[in-house]
Amino acid sequence: MMRMLLTLCILLLAQGVRAAETTGPVTIGGVTYEKVDPGEPFREAARPEQNWQAPAPTRAEQRAGMIAYVTPDPGDYKPYRIPKAEEHAAKLSAFLARGEDEPVWVGLYGLRDLRGLRVSVDLQGAPVSVDIRHMHFWPQRRGWRSRDWYITPELLLPCANGKKMVPLSRGVLEERSFDVKAGESTALWLTLSASTAARPGTYRASVSIRAAGRPALVLPLEIEVLPFLLQRPRDRYWLLYADVARWNNMSEAQTLAELRDFARHGMTGLVEIPLGKEDLSQIKAGTARCDASPYLRLARLSREAGLPGPHVCSMSVVGQVRDAVGATCDVQKDPWPAELSDGVRAVAEAAVAATTNAPSRWYFYGVDEPSGDNTFAIQDYQSWRRGGAATYATFYQLGFLEKAAQYLTAPCFVSGLIANEENARKARETCEKTGAEFWWYGTGCYVNPAPQERAMFPNRYGAGYLFWKSGARAEVTWTFCRPHEDVFNDFDGSAVNAAEPKEQATAYPHFLKPDDWSTYQGAIPTIAWESLREGVDDYSYLAMLTQRIAQARQGGSAAARQAADEAEKQLNAAVNALPWWNPMDWSSVDTRRMQEVRRQTASLIVRLDQALTPARP
Repeated sequence: MMRMLLTLCILLLAQGVRAAETTGPVTIGGVTYEKVDPGEPFREAARPEQNWQAPAPTRAEQRAGMIAYVTPDPGDYKPYRIPKAEEHAAKLSAFLARGEDEPVWVGLYGLRDLRGLRVSVDLQGAPVSVDIRHMHFWPQRRGWRSRDWYITPELLLPCANGKKMVPLSRGVLEERSFDVKAGESTALWLTLSASTAARPGTYRASVSIRAAGRPALVLPLEIEVLPFLLQRPRDRYWLLYADVARWNNMSEAQTLAELRDFARHGMTGLVEIPLGKEDLSQIKAGTARCDASPYLRLARLSREAGLPGPHVCSMSVVGQVRDAVGATCDVQKDPWPAELSDGVRAVAEAAVAATTNAPSRWYFYGVDEPSGDNTFAIQDYQSWRRGGAATYATFYQLGFLEKAAQYLTAPCFVSGLIANEENARKARETCEKTGAEFWWYGTGCYVNPAPQERAMFPNRYGAGYLFWKSGARAEVTWTFCRPHEDVFNDFDGSAVNAAEPKEQATAYPHFLKPDDWSTYQGAIPTIAWESLREGVDDYSYLAMLTQRIAQARQGGSAAARQAADEAEKQLNAAVNALPWWNPMDWSSVDTRRMQEVRRQTASLIVRLDQALTPARP
């Protein structure tokens, strides 16, 4: 009896501790949260070993109180990061095409306690603009439900006049002094933007970083504006789960501004947008009508913002049609009677008719990631396809594709099914058999199992080189911004999503008032969000070079054709040398190599442009 009472007391005590962890202020990684999810205490994962010494500072760095260093990937920075000797930076450099945005990052390691860091860039006539931000470090879960966490850079926030913006809570930012302790690191993110009319050439700029009471550390910044315009391919698509329900609480101007941000980051279409509202008043007579104004409005705004589509739309009508036609089957398990499948087909026909003159094409999205035994999904897609709608389905099990291939216009494979050469070839061939388009998904904010938030590599590689190597028509990112309770708290969220309480956000909202989308100031960029644009640009460089090769072969001189052959040879060798990785499940990081391939591609474009340009007399 005493043992039972003792056990009961221990259990009650444990529950009390967990309750305190849930409701009371909890500090994790130096951040105090109003509340966190119940369960075992959150614990920091083991930090990576740093078995190296910081490089010796230069005299200028000694006076400034900091060492400048550049890591291969911006995700390598941590507040406890020690610079390596080979990362020691005496200067910075960047190259970009006209019409391109390009990031430059640099870390600062404190030799002394530093207060009020001020950062400025003297462009000295370079035909670019610059946006100066700092990388905000914060604790994040390592998995959807994990109780361990790590520190990572993620948010890219403004800094100026010795101050920096930092997250407070629920989308609201606050300003603090930009300080760095001795023996710790901070990091800067500079985005260079060249206009479409920027004059090509190499320019000498400089970056100045000054702490209060100390001389500035000045780093030369070489900026090369390439002699060609960045052009993104028109026959390839980058789609984004846009979480459009947020827009119901935003103005049209706010929505349009966000769509323009999507376009600037290379997105061409949206996923999970509303298609319309069905009218089933005549469904027993075999006809339906559809008010497609929700889709037409968003398609118009998207086109205005620079997203040409296609888009992917959701419209759930099976239950309504079943009730309207008087069917009594279990739609999830039973074969559908003819009146039900014909009714869904009629809705599809009405939706297709209502969008005949829409500014962009659309695909129907019925069920997310169905398996091969999901008879509901198979019958739903069959009915919509019979009604003339293009169809889109995600899956991570090939069983669904095997049973529903004839009903799918755009089968969308999870990245793990196409992330090696053999599987990508099989996916292409499978789609070719039915005339389907090969799409895949796997970039964004996944932690399946590797957190994509913690580095540039996965999203840049996925949206760029893997997309190219796979031979797919479209690449899909999940998801833009789907907050769980406090969007700045990765440790609550179970009340909103018990299965995956970790925040599902590739970018984060900036509000003037907590959780108030009507005060939305735009997305806070992140390393993951900017990395998607870098991937799109990598792909665009490859596509531009391929286009130049074709032009040289079709209408160029013998010398131009020879240059085209050599360019193709070098292009294939460079891309093939990049290994196949799954952007969801990656361990190796080769961000620097990706930039080297882009540099090589740019040089080949310039060379072919010169070969195609007639010599002046």
